[in-house]
Amino acid sequence: MRYIVFYLILFLNIDSEIYGSRYAFTSPSGFSMGGAGFLFHSSNAQIKNPAVYNINRNFSTSVVKYPAEINSQSIGLNLPLNNYVFSSSLKYISYGVFEGYNEYAEFTGNYKSYETWIDGYLSKKMKNFPIFIGSNLNFKSSKFNNSRIKMLSTSIGFIGYYKNINNAVGLSIHQFGLELKNQNLFYIEPRYVLSGSKKLNYLPAIIYTDFLFENKNKTEFFMGVCFSFNKSLKFITGSSTRKIDQNSSQDLVKSILGATGFGFIYDSDQVVVQYGIYYYGVGVSVKGLNIGVSF
Repeated sequence: MRYIVFYLILFLNIDSEIYGSRYAFTSPSGFSMGGAGFLFHSSNAQIKNPAVYNINRNFSTSVVKYPAEINSQSIGLNLPLNNYVFSSSLKYISYGVFEGYNEYAEFTGNYKSYETWIDGYLSKKMKNFPIFIGSNLNFKSSKFNNSRIKMLSTSIGFIGYYKNINNAVGLSIHQFGLELKNQNLFYIEPRYVLSGSKKLNYLPAIIYTDFLFENKNKTEFFMGVCFSFNKSLKFITGSSTRKIDQNSSQDLVKSILGATGFGFIYDSDQVVVQYGIYYYGVGVSVKGLNIGVSF
């Protein structure tokens, strides 16, 4: 029963014009903070400000396991190039294998539902100003039984910081473009994100906040925090107002943990390992592992 409710939660968070989720979790860096962290460094996260400026050259791969045999795999590359930083990723989400039937209840065979993304980011630091700018180009191909969807979109972002890059304010416009669904062309409405990060003075921690503005006056708020135990080990956690939507009133523990993520990061300079868990209000969880290698 709880898997059925999970399916409803997952697919009620998708757009009315497309079946796939524009903000599906493809890396534990996103869901470990409950969806917060648009200013957090990750080359293969589905959610981030395009202006994020990560000067570390690395290759990373992520695996995310959802309930009901839904899973995601992704690979990412981050390359600093003189005054620019280029990053790219390839992401794949499988929604499972289903049995197909016609209107006469006759079995027509099994079919898969899946989505594939390929994207590229380019960010730059402005000379003489504490400002980063960036853009993203994203192509996505989806298949849901007889429905085939192609989407081409772009995102732009700005980040201004003070004192250091851990104290920043960002504004980003996400995934506006065109979608071709079953030979019909649609315009994709953008989403706006106002982000902030603040390094605490008396704790070894950075707080991340994000406001997601969608059409029809829908606003969501996310907050996460990254604690540094030492140079190598970090703990991250966070939640959002989606806790209200996911509250199934089953019991107190599930209500508290709903829309909340936890994770650990181990960084040895050459290798970064991250593991995270995200809890839905119905009691099921998403688990993910990310491994990055600097070169």
